[in-house]
Amino acid sequence: MASTATALPVVERAPAGVAQGPRWPGLAQSLAWTLALPWLLDHCNARYGNAFELRFFPGGRRIVVVSGAEAVKTVFTAPPEVAPSATGVSPIAPVLGPSSVLTLTGPEHMRIRRLLLPPFHGERIREYEQVIVEATRRNMSSWPLGKPMRLQDQTMEIALEVILRSVFGVEGTRMGEELRTTIRELFRMLGLPAALMMALRPPTSKRPGGRYGRALENLDKVIYAEIARRRTEPDLEERGDIFSLLLQARDKEGRELTDAELRDELVTLLLAGHETTATTVTWAIERLVRHPDRLERLIAEIDAGESEEYMQAVIDETLRVRPVVPAVVRILKEPLRVGGHEMPPGTRVALSIYLTNRDPRVYEAPAEFRPERFLGNRPETFTWIPFGGGIRRCLGASFAMLEMKLILSTVLRELRPSLPRHRGPLFRKGELMLHRPTLVPWRDGRVVWNRRGAQGV
Repeated sequence: MASTATALPVVERAPAGVAQGPRWPGLAQSLAWTLALPWLLDHCNARYGNAFELRFFPGGRRIVVVSGAEAVKTVFTAPPEVAPSATGVSPIAPVLGPSSVLTLTGPEHMRIRRLLLPPFHGERIREYEQVIVEATRRNMSSWPLGKPMRLQDQTMEIALEVILRSVFGVEGTRMGEELRTTIRELFRMLGLPAALMMALRPPTSKRPGGRYGRALENLDKVIYAEIARRRTEPDLEERGDIFSLLLQARDKEGRELTDAELRDELVTLLLAGHETTATTVTWAIERLVRHPDRLERLIAEIDAGESEEYMQAVIDETLRVRPVVPAVVRILKEPLRVGGHEMPPGTRVALSIYLTNRDPRVYEAPAEFRPERFLGNRPETFTWIPFGGGIRRCLGASFAMLEMKLILSTVLRELRPSLPRHRGPLFRKGELMLHRPTLVPWRDGRVVWNRRGAQGV
């Protein structure tokens, strides 16, 4: 459940020569960031090293992209007053709201984070296992067998159902269709055209208008109505859904979340809490069908039912080689030496999850999908950062891990995926990743499903 807020950040001043970078026009760099981000990062990393500067259109906005464990540790462990998050000034901020745990910084961020921790901590998340399995089975029942299917569409539906039921409990079913329709519309409008507009238009703190604004208004209407209704429920203390737990949460001073704060956290959970998980499941299947020996090994482990060791390794490696969120951004408020470069206040630093996870100094054959590298060897803190890190590490990481394991095991226990017949080396190798603004598979991970044990499968 990592944050999806990775659109181009705002940069008011140029960092004074902290790193080299391409000298292409700002428009060309903006288009490369939006249309070919993995290629741009690989190209610049190979030419300029682990720190390089990019300039964006309009106005020559700048950002310094850094990678590697040393730089990651420096920035993630820097005090929040030195290197706060840039999400609060990103294009997604007006959508999530000023009280979202993703947009807040400083003491208020820590206050909201502490209130959000209990529903996603320890054994509490195990209460959602049945919800995940039921949502997966219900969606699987409509999959066309023997025909190419866009897997991303279905994993999004599964993850959306899971987050609705987990957040709202039984009311998730009653509210479901209206919320699903609105959320689907919001994500449809976050495709390539929207990503291009985010990259090319000047930043603004205003809420989106037009169709996107109307969809947000519909979402707010449903959420505020449910907040008002739920506050009057007599059995609130007996409920275990995330919404009810948030309504009961109190900070150190005994303060509860206001309606506006609840709205922002619920919108954050709904929008950021399912798309990243769904995309990782899609990437895992996409990688496995291109490595049949690893698919067979995973299926054998699922059938044996004695261990999740290889499942964990598959997910860890998928998150490494295909991170859904390509970068997290910090704004330096004080001078900081990052990756061997002295960076002045005002520098926007993008910690590249994509490049850090592929550091050849850490990983042998870093571009290859090798789950075996993580067997008996969990990833190290600053060399594997798909969930970010430091005090802003994704709150829902444990929930997302549980959800990914259960979706994959539920599907692969009954069905086997294969590649559709298709010409073209990019599709066969699966190397084309689209930035939308998360990294998703080309053609949304098209696969063919058949029942296990069927003739020829």
